[in-house]
Amino acid sequence: MSAPPKHSLGAALICHVDAVKAGFPSIKNLVTFGDSFTDEFGIGNGGNSWPTYVAQYSNHSISIYNFARGGGTCSNKLTPRVWPDVLGSQIPAYNANVTHEYDGVTYIKSPESGDYVPLITQETMMSIWIGTNDVGYDSLLMNPQEDVSVVNTTACVLDWMKVLYDQGMRNFLLQNMIPLYRAPFYSPDGYNNKYWNVPHNQTEWSILMAEMVQASNELYALRTKYIAPSQFPGARIGLFDSFGLFNDIYNNPWKYLVGPDYNVKDAINACRYPEGSSELICVNQPPEVHDSFLWWDEIHPSEQTNRVIAHHLLAALRGTSPFVSWYGSVYAS
Repeated sequence: MSAPPKHSLGAALICHVDAVKAGFPSIKNLVTFGDSFTDEFGIGNGGNSWPTYVAQYSNHSISIYNFARGGGTCSNKLTPRVWPDVLGSQIPAYNANVTHEYDGVTYIKSPESGDYVPLITQETMMSIWIGTNDVGYDSLLMNPQEDVSVVNTTACVLDWMKVLYDQGMRNFLLQNMIPLYRAPFYSPDGYNNKYWNVPHNQTEWSILMAEMVQASNELYALRTKYIAPSQFPGARIGLFDSFGLFNDIYNNPWKYLVGPDYNVKDAINACRYPEGSSELICVNQPPEVHDSFLWWDEIHPSEQTNRVIAHHLLAALRGTSPFVSWYGSVYAS
């Protein structure tokens, strides 16, 4: 895809977001939960993930405490997998790194120094980005548990919120699901790849994925706007529209990716099984064009897309992003 005659990437992505909307709390700590889209250790994009760039773009005025792990779902009791889930593994990992002192302040172990530092409620945002594996090929798409649907997997996020709310946290950011049916894995033009090499109806997959993603996001919207504020009085709850952001990147790549040519359908690191072959063939794009791609591989966003996410997440934390809606308390304390 070629661009209109304007410079891509744009000054917005290479400038720091320093301004904070008047009356908006100053966030100094971001505690993240989720899957490989957020994991800074088992990175799935060939580079740095978005939390790393949030710290960088904020001039390190925001400290990151990342408990997200690749392969994760909200709860392995709902969608069983071997990877660390949010409720059963990531929350316990968080609890193992915090201590609640007599003065009412939560302290968290610094990943850099190992010392315990204050995690002030008013200055801390708890974020979660989950759902991709919950609806994935080995979960709800192909192997659902009896009586488990996106109704349950989206309600699980409020269970995550309740655990942290009961511990004194009051600022929450839920990132909704991306349009997975546009990813090479689940698009109508998808192919057998390193994640899945079993015959299936790709068109059916894509349609089912579109239905589950959009149903999940509608449920997230209803829960954050109408249920969570009354369930968690005094909390400030944000819904970040990852779905809308990714669709905008897909439809208007020149606003986000590096041109002059853009690719929003293929992967930088594409690995496929040719029809009738058991040999996995991988094709890697040269580094100089990586930032023109939306996707790193068949399911993971590229590093450039992670930069875009970080830019808008930071703007959301400053109260200035068009991709976030806030509900509940104006000031969380």
